[in-house]
Amino acid sequence: MKKVLAGIIAFMFILFPIRIYAATWNELNGLLDDSLLFVKQEEYDKATQLLTYFSKQFLTVNQKKKIAPEHIRVISLAYDRALQSLEGQGTDKQIKIDDVLALRLVLDAEISEYQPLWMEREENIMSTFGKMENAMQKEEHDRFQQALNVFLHEFDIIYPSLMLALPEEQLQRVNSHLSYLDEFRHMMIRNKSGQTQVKIIKDDMKKIFRTAKKDEIDSSLIWFMTVTGGIIIFTLTYVGWRKYKGEKEKQKSTLHSKNR
Repeated sequence: MKKVLAGIIAFMFILFPIRIYAATWNELNGLLDDSLLFVKQEEYDKATQLLTYFSKQFLTVNQKKKIAPEHIRVISLAYDRALQSLEGQGTDKQIKIDDVLALRLVLDAEISEYQPLWMEREENIMSTFGKMENAMQKEEHDRFQQALNVFLHEFDIIYPSLMLALPEEQLQRVNSHLSYLDEFRHMMIRNKSGQTQVKIIKDDMKKIFRTAKKDEIDSSLIWFMTVTGGIIIFTLTYVGWRKYKGEKEKQKSTLHSKNR
């Protein structure tokens, strides 16, 4: 039985080899988590030092793993924004937090196969959108503008992650929605076409998270089926081999007895 277990474990390592970059990725995540903690504690110098060190370590990882150039650009832009935010003397604390958080989320989007952290922002984004929609229906202009500002800011936090996660066509649709909301923000509350457009945008926002969850479930199911199937095949093969070997030993024993 121990041999069977050892064989299964060995098979699992062959089927799903351990990533040689796991420790490095974990270090990068840890640096950003610590930097975010320092920002919350208003220790901005320490947070900046960690971000600078993160940049150097990220370059090392990129040399080994060869991250897609377009992904490097997105992560680099998020990094530059976070660093500028931390170094800005008059920048609000919450803005600093959110900019570092955006960097943390986009790094996670690059390395996570399942349950990316940006998906956890769904409730924040959709609840804010709901407030905006409610203010629009009641024609409360000031409250609508305030809710729209909050929504755009919340969406800005996950936008770098979406640039890595969404197909190009879906990302372009998102961009057109954001442009519409910002450009026509003072007009849309006064006409029905604006309300219709807001409903379309809301549906598309829901699809973003729904699609990501579906992909996650599909990937998890494929992984589970592959692992389970692999274990079953290995076990059956091993049992068959043991049976074959037993028959051979039995035949040898019978021949040996006859020769005697």
